[in-house]
Amino acid sequence: MKLSLSYKGKLLLNFALLFLLFAVVLVLFQRHREREYRRELLEARLLSYADLVANSVENQGIEKDSLQFAHIVHILPSELRLTVITKQGRVCYESDNIEPGQMDDHTNRPEVRAALAHTSGSDVRHSNTTDITYFYYAKSYGGFIVRVALPYDDSVQDFMKADNVYLWFVLLVFSVTLVVLIRVSDHFGKAIAGLRRFINSAERGLVDYDHITFPHSELGDISRSIMLKYKQLELTGRQIAAERERLMRHFHYFEEGIAIFSPDRKKIYANPRFMQYVNTILDRPTADVNTIWEHKVFAPAAEFLDLNGGQRSYTVDAPIFRFTLSSGSTYFAIQLLIYSDGSFEMSLADVTRAEKNKVLKQQMSNNITHELRTPVSSIRGYIETILECPTLAQDRKRYFLEKAHLQVVRLTDLIRDVALITKTEEAPEMMPREALDIHHIVDDIIEELRTGLTDARMTVTNAVPEGTSINGNYSLVYSVFRNLMENSIRYAGPDTKVKVDCYNQDDEYCYFRYYDTGEGVPQEHLSRLFERFYRVTEGRTRDCGGTGLGLSIVRNAVLFHSGTISVRNRKGGGLEFIFTLKK
Repeated sequence: MKLSLSYKGKLLLNFALLFLLFAVVLVLFQRHREREYRRELLEARLLSYADLVANSVENQGIEKDSLQFAHIVHILPSELRLTVITKQGRVCYESDNIEPGQMDDHTNRPEVRAALAHTSGSDVRHSNTTDITYFYYAKSYGGFIVRVALPYDDSVQDFMKADNVYLWFVLLVFSVTLVVLIRVSDHFGKAIAGLRRFINSAERGLVDYDHITFPHSELGDISRSIMLKYKQLELTGRQIAAERERLMRHFHYFEEGIAIFSPDRKKIYANPRFMQYVNTILDRPTADVNTIWEHKVFAPAAEFLDLNGGQRSYTVDAPIFRFTLSSGSTYFAIQLLIYSDGSFEMSLADVTRAEKNKVLKQQMSNNITHELRTPVSSIRGYIETILECPTLAQDRKRYFLEKAHLQVVRLTDLIRDVALITKTEEAPEMMPREALDIHHIVDDIIEELRTGLTDARMTVTNAVPEGTSINGNYSLVYSVFRNLMENSIRYAGPDTKVKVDCYNQDDEYCYFRYYDTGEGVPQEHLSRLFERFYRVTEGRTRDCGGTGLGLSIVRNAVLFHSGTISVRNRKGGGLEFIFTLKK
């Protein structure tokens, strides 16, 4: 059976084991240091004997007889063994009455090797000569080595042992520490036990916030804070669940089809309208929305997801894609929006009516273009009159020619403008794009319209910063600024000022402002200025030489560049256009 300890028991056990390990290491280190200290004391004692012998040898010479060495030994402790050795390892004297000639080379003895290498050395070992275990100490002096040794008997061994006072002290400290650990673990255990009860009740979803208490400690304060945050999260979760239910109800009865997919393109949710539209689009009805990715009609959506599905957008401008497809006589607008977690939303909207209106407008533009060609017959009449009446006065001929020329210029401009609008609506993909410097384009337009500006006594300020550029269609961008400036020349009035500037830029758009200080337009007409052939007053366009399509072209050109445009009367007088062009 597996033993399960409480947090208090685990904390106490871990602290106790850690302290015990620390205490054992400390005791072992201290005992080792004490033994080393006692060894050093014994070596110091033997060193004094060695120095005494060395002084005698240095004064009288190493080749003295045994009686003289015996005199030195007589003043040493009786249990002390003395040996004098040359640097070559030959024994000159041995206090145990052993003839030096009977002893072998001593350079291989550990204490002698240490003395030769480091001046002094010691060792505990058994002597084969005397059959006794000694504590040897040897020191090198000039040309000889003095070795002294004490029998390693019980008295020496007891001296070398470390005492147990420090051990008992550590055990006492360990006992006191253990009592303190018990109190500390009990203090922590209450907070942990309360936190465990809270977690167990939270897992069951039955948290009794009023009866779960924590001690007044730092850990208790942290536990209370965790419980409070959980309570707030629980409340937020219920609110989110309620919002989700409302959102699902909204999706269910939404007029458009909407579906949400996971990052791997599996359906998370689809409302009934989405299912209806999908089955209208596909050749064969299906109950599995995930099969739409196998059909060619949804290939643009799949391609967009392949290009952008790996992105994670944490800004407002999330990856979005729109396109239109048809199924018989029905048109659907499809929009994909990728969320920050990689999942995405697809919406389907029936835009049949809007598409048909678009077709009607295009047909109307073509019809207008066709109908406006009929004034050519008037031009023909002027010319034929001149040709058939050779006696016609020169001033009359010139009058007819000027009338014909004016009609030709006006019709040419009109045909050009209508064709441009039609192209932007019907085949925007055919319009080429290139890098455009807006500042230079505005300068070119000012230069081309210099005569008209001079005649109207107008001053133009190009405040667009140099280097302001977009990737767009030159003809359309050129027509935006030219039509706005021509509009000012025709209607703003003399002695007015015109200013063009780019007041802001970001990663996607350039933000432009164009205004004049002229007469402006009555408020009730502002909302219709971008309509084709709309006139503020009857005959205004005709009298001023315009085609009536200039501002409509401006709007279409801005829309072509994924921008927006608005118009208003300035407080200081004149019209002000605010528009954006996507970079």
